[in-house]
Amino acid sequence: MVEAIAHSIEDKLISGLQFSHKPTAKYVTDRKYVSWFPSGAEIYSPGAGGSKVIKVRLNADGWLDPSTVKLQFTVNNKDATNAMTLLSSGNEYFRRVRVMVKSAVVEDIDQYNRYAQMFQNFESEGVNRNKAIEGSRQWDDWEASAPEEIPASGKRNMSVKLLSGLLNQEKWIPLNWCPVELELELVNNVADCQTGSTDWDLSNIQIKGDVCTLDNGMQNDYASHLLEGKALSLNYATYISQDQVVTNSEFSVNISRAVSRLKSLFISFQGTPHANNTTYLKDFNNFWHPMSSGTNGGEYDSGKELEFQVQIGSKLFPEYPIRSTSEFFSQLIKCLGIHQSPFHSVNVSGNQYRNYKFVVGIDTEKVLEMGYSGLNSKHGDLLTIKCKPTDAAGMGTNAPSKVFCLLHSDNILEIRQSGITIFD
Repeated sequence: MVEAIAHSIEDKLISGLQFSHKPTAKYVTDRKYVSWFPSGAEIYSPGAGGSKVIKVRLNADGWLDPSTVKLQFTVNNKDATNAMTLLSSGNEYFRRVRVMVKSAVVEDIDQYNRYAQMFQNFESEGVNRNKAIEGSRQWDDWEASAPEEIPASGKRNMSVKLLSGLLNQEKWIPLNWCPVELELELVNNVADCQTGSTDWDLSNIQIKGDVCTLDNGMQNDYASHLLEGKALSLNYATYISQDQVVTNSEFSVNISRAVSRLKSLFISFQGTPHANNTTYLKDFNNFWHPMSSGTNGGEYDSGKELEFQVQIGSKLFPEYPIRSTSEFFSQLIKCLGIHQSPFHSVNVSGNQYRNYKFVVGIDTEKVLEMGYSGLNSKHGDLLTIKCKPTDAAGMGTNAPSKVFCLLHSDNILEIRQSGITIFD
């Protein structure tokens, strides 16, 4: 039977026997590596009286390749006595990031440094090592005996990729019709993102990226398309953050934000870190788990397992509650789309996951690899997060102080001659 089916399948010429040339793109006539600078101040600081909001407008007569966009800046340790201990690769300095197009807010990510750190934890160890070259290594890098520092009165140049759905989608952005403005707000306090020095600022801030030029024929085709009243449509996935204070280990919180296509949810907690980590764990990098309270933090303790479930309207995710850290992690890597890969991994060890890198991932898509298959939560359905200990006696008084929820949704940006429209 197998033989008959195999003989009935059509043959396809393998790539090794195809001698045709790769397709070309002669309509792209030029590519430039461009720098954009902030309007306003040259130096930004979270200190009293300092400029805290960085605004950079990306405009050019060409098409921006978003995959090339990086934020570059210099961190200056102005403390003449104390070194400045670096905890991550560069995104930790920014509390909030907004992306605007023609004054319309396309993305607004609050608690930005926390979620940038979360997604960095989801990347592989090798990717994190590469990011350390552009910025700095994370404080818990297993090869390092101590975190990196900027010496007293020293400085360090950094380059980071921004956590932005618009700047991480694959379509080029026509800046002449769709200028992009980035607004980055610094942390509220100098100690929110580092330890040691109590006096630092950022200078030499630039956004860098590649801008491509099309030949006149191709450019005129797009111009005519827009003049006819038609639209250029960009699909991007963005992030909406919510957080609530909780007072014990059993809680139920409601999330009021609704979206048309909810792809996934990422839930994390904040709590008292283990004594070994209090120097290096801040609000942005403390993804607390009850097992962090062990002797060294992170040792497995069955008495501190959690039961977790999300309800949207009448639908439950998952159908039966999650009741173990192993299932939490299994759901997380499924949510990230790497559950079938023998090669991709996240930069989290078991001890770290049970200590200060614990994140719950819930996928709400019907088909994981397809677009627009997420859940529509705009029908008045209430989103409720339910969490309680599997063993109340074993948990004792060990409880988080705050719960964070990040909604990951499909959005559409339509570019027209008359302006832009955002569908969420």
